[in-house]
Amino acid sequence: MIKFGHIKSFLVCFAPLSAIFLAIVSFLAWDVSTERERTIASDQRFALEQSISILRERLEVVVSDLLILSESRQLEAVIEGRVPKEELAEEYAVFSQRRGVYDQVRFLDKDGMEIIRVNYGGGIPYAVPGRDLQDKSSRPYFQFANNAPRGTIYVSRIELNEEFGEIERPIKPVVRLSAPVFDRYGQRQGVVVLNLRAGPILDEMTAELSGDGAQGFVLNHHGHWIEGGEAGENWAQELSGAAVGMGDRFPTAWENMRQGYESFTTDDGFYSVRRLDVSSLLLAQNATRTLSVIIGEPDSKVNDLNLFVGMRLPSDIYEAMLRPDRGLLISVSAAFFVLIAIGSGAYAWTRQRQIVASFDARLSEQVLRASKNSVVVTDENGLIQKVNPGFTAMTGYLPNEAIGKPLSFLRAEQEEADILEDILMAARANGTWEGEVCNRRKGGDFFYANTVISAITDPGNSEVNFVEMGLDISRHMENAQELWRQANHDALTGLPNRLLFEDRLEVACGHAENDGYSVALLYIDLDGFKPINDRYGHEIGDQVLRKVGERIKATVRQGDTVARLGGDEFAIIVDDVNGRDEADWISQKVAGSVQRPMEFGSLSVEVGASIGIAVFPHDSREVTALLSLADEKMYQQKRIRKAANNKLVNARR
Repeated sequence: MIKFGHIKSFLVCFAPLSAIFLAIVSFLAWDVSTERERTIASDQRFALEQSISILRERLEVVVSDLLILSESRQLEAVIEGRVPKEELAEEYAVFSQRRGVYDQVRFLDKDGMEIIRVNYGGGIPYAVPGRDLQDKSSRPYFQFANNAPRGTIYVSRIELNEEFGEIERPIKPVVRLSAPVFDRYGQRQGVVVLNLRAGPILDEMTAELSGDGAQGFVLNHHGHWIEGGEAGENWAQELSGAAVGMGDRFPTAWENMRQGYESFTTDDGFYSVRRLDVSSLLLAQNATRTLSVIIGEPDSKVNDLNLFVGMRLPSDIYEAMLRPDRGLLISVSAAFFVLIAIGSGAYAWTRQRQIVASFDARLSEQVLRASKNSVVVTDENGLIQKVNPGFTAMTGYLPNEAIGKPLSFLRAEQEEADILEDILMAARANGTWEGEVCNRRKGGDFFYANTVISAITDPGNSEVNFVEMGLDISRHMENAQELWRQANHDALTGLPNRLLFEDRLEVACGHAENDGYSVALLYIDLDGFKPINDRYGHEIGDQVLRKVGERIKATVRQGDTVARLGGDEFAIIVDDVNGRDEADWISQKVAGSVQRPMEFGSLSVEVGASIGIAVFPHDSREVTALLSLADEKMYQQKRIRKAANNKLVNARR
């Protein structure tokens, strides 16, 4: 039966809610537009990051190609006269065909004369005959690279390719990259040059930015169009001599870009822009090795590789996307009025019968809502009052085993138990505290939990209770550790890979320099491994490599690092050695261990080891130079062994 109290309660609830809702409806159009604006901005930022990631990936490949070419064994053999340059030209042609992004691959001698040049035209790479090779000694890409130290690359500005003094049609934007070439003795021998076609990369970037009505663009540091302009605007200065830039068509937008704004609205539309320093991108892609970058022409105050990459959503499209749907607003409004009426009726009916929920009921509600995870309720002193089934499933403790104990009894370490009081104080001050803690299960094993502690205050008496909700993240942390192990260890032998080895070498040399002791680097290359691999197959070859890794590791001290660098190359970091004599002694032990016969069923095989030794800091204080020196000495030993074997064979004949 409906009574006056029900009607009164209904009106008390319905009237203010309806008034509030009417105010909300008038505000809703603006709110929807704001939310859509945030969504549009977020989508454009995502597209912009995708576009920039394309550039990052392409730069990583190009820099890697340049460094590989400048340090190739084939090039070293040509320089030493052991291999005719025609073989290197063929290698460059195959490289150009596979990559498909380089117009030219060249090797210039130390005087700037082209020794080898492979052009990639019409889809078929070809070596330019000697009569057409040119002197490039006056070109910046030669001068900068030829005077640069090892580990340096030069990157030119983006420019249009020219043929016989005229801009090539259709236009072809290119970037020239070069790196110095050194022989195995550290003597400068010339420069390797790559002509990179920038057009496909720019097209790929703008294609990522252009969608849903947006227009992608790429500008140089002056704001001149490189990609995304209207007809006649891209490369206008080079093609017609009359520069056309963003400032000519959209002056307000260009001024905002110059001021560093990355997201803004003008009368022309909505913009999302990033200003890129390509030199920073180049360095970021090569953080695992020492790399210097020289960018631009000698007389360039600002480099043309400092680009503006962005997208513009025209104002008409942008406004259409922001305009709220009136039909949707009407439907939402009607639905809300119905919900308010239903809610007010329910409130009126229950208001006469219920008592304000107690603080205890609120806590029970909190426990019920969080029952899928571990939930613990404590008093203001941290003594446990309630736990849920998720707590028992995660810790193994039954409710009667936990209730009455301090929350700190779960913590695995005394240190974490001691800071629990500080955590509770932080939760009381801020409302919540969140972090990762190490707990102990009833069985004794440790586990990590992502924990949120909330402080709930009873408005009646101002007493504070704490609710701790925990999620077991042990498996996630184990997965993260396993991913790290896979990324830093060789999959075949389980030894550290080159990445982890170079990091440990940096650390070992740093400690040695600080503490005043020596570190020996042993660079190992197996002798006779290739014939075994070719004759018996990769399965036996892999077993040989694993057995060699085990023997080397068993020969050195436990604290020394043994790594597989790739193929049949291994390396050892020996800490705190007593000079070169001890390093030679360790090298002899390792060689003796490796060359012992290996039995695989009925098969017996033998391999030898050529070992190069470099001692820090006696041979070098630079880690890169130390690696190169050990590598060089290893190859010297391999040549000596080979010569000795040849003499022995000849003597037997």
